[in-house]
Amino acid sequence: MGLISPYVYKTREGKKFWLHMKMRGKATLYYFSKDPIGAFFNIPKGYEVVKSPNRDLPMLKKKAGGGLFSGVLKKSKTNEKTEAPQETK
Repeated sequence: MGLISPYVYKTREGKKFWLHMKMRGKATLYYFSKDPIGAFFNIPKGYEVVKSPNRDLPMLKKKAGGGLFSGVLKKSKTNEKTEAPQETK
């Protein structure tokens, strides 16, 4: 491998998985494979690599937060909640 190498995920057991990309129509599929040939160099923007909950295998997951206004929108939704009317005696 040269100075610039494809993205590699290494498990606790020492197994290596390389990130790949495939186009299916308009959809872009990202997956990990044991085959380094044709591996993709970067994690796509807005994604992160996480370990599968059941196995020690990598997978891509969209990052929480979304975009520029996601924090503003989340705050505005929480502010719109109405409080329950208080009982009077």
